[in-house]
Amino acid sequence: MDKTDQDAIDGSALELNRTERTVETVLRVASMALSIAGLVIMIKNSISNEFGSLSYSSLGAFKYLANANGVCAAYSLLSAIYVIAIPCPISKLRVWTFFLLDQVVTYAVLAAGTVSAETVYLAYKGNLAITWSSACDYYGVFCHKALISVMFTFLVSILYMLLSLISSYRLFSRFEAPKQ
Repeated sequence: MDKTDQDAIDGSALELNRTERTVETVLRVASMALSIAGLVIMIKNSISNEFGSLSYSSLGAFKYLANANGVCAAYSLLSAIYVIAIPCPISKLRVWTFFLLDQVVTYAVLAAGTVSAETVYLAYKGNLAITWSSACDYYGVFCHKALISVMFTFLVSILYMLLSLISSYRLFSRFEAPKQ
């Protein structure tokens, strides 16, 4: 292999690295924006009518959703800044750190979306077996906003699943398994 072939290989590897970093940054910024949108919608979600008052803070699932979206937005911002501002060579510690934190955020946001989706489902449908009627008949706007926030959270979950795939690919394709 002559020098031009090696330069072409190095250039394509560098380009792949740039493309990989660009995709990762876009996913992190998009997840940050969606997390903030879901957070703001949920925090501003309250209603008062002749049946009473209802706020997101009245339900534990929605408080968890707001907290998970806040943590995800903060982590997404910090990790995007780190990916953009510090394009240092890929070290094993950095790759493991991103891999582990991406996993934690993915599962936390997915859990928040799941438990909140169940709460929204019960609010819309009720549970006739325990004579729990639909709350959305009385608090329709609240339920609609909660549903939108949950949908944003699931979109964030999908983006973080993609980020987890990227970080796991980066980890397991570039570093060998530990020897026993």
